[in-house]
Amino acid sequence: MTSTPRTWTLLLWGDPDACLDLGASYAAHERFAADCAAHGHEILGGEELASPTAGRLLRVGADGPELSDGPFAELTEQLGGFYLIRTADPDGLLHLAAGLLENDPGTIELRPVGGQDAQAAPTADAASVAS
Repeated sequence: MTSTPRTWTLLLWGDPDACLDLGASYAAHERFAADCAAHGHEILGGEELASPTAGRLLRVGADGPELSDGPFAELTEQLGGFYLIRTADPDGLLHLAAGLLENDPGTIELRPVGGQDAQAAPTADAASVAS
């Protein structure tokens, strides 16, 4: 457990066609939100994402910008949703998130939001080593 709360993205990856029971999956998200509140994890936001086929992609090639429709990769797992959560206990948060995979198999990725304490300015010792 870390001592300083940080903001994390909890990314929900999965096969859009693999959900076993949509109602049970939504109930698992409601339980997850309640469990987060009970264990001191603050959900700042989050959303279910639309199908990857509804997305648009911008790439810059040799001839300039190129716009195309999704999906963009031949992947079994697509990004299906996300949460932004502030917590000092990322491991505890992941244990709670495991229940989200019971009826909707996939992968959960937890990644810190950039620009926080891990990205802090170098200390004097680190700066002197760099020069």
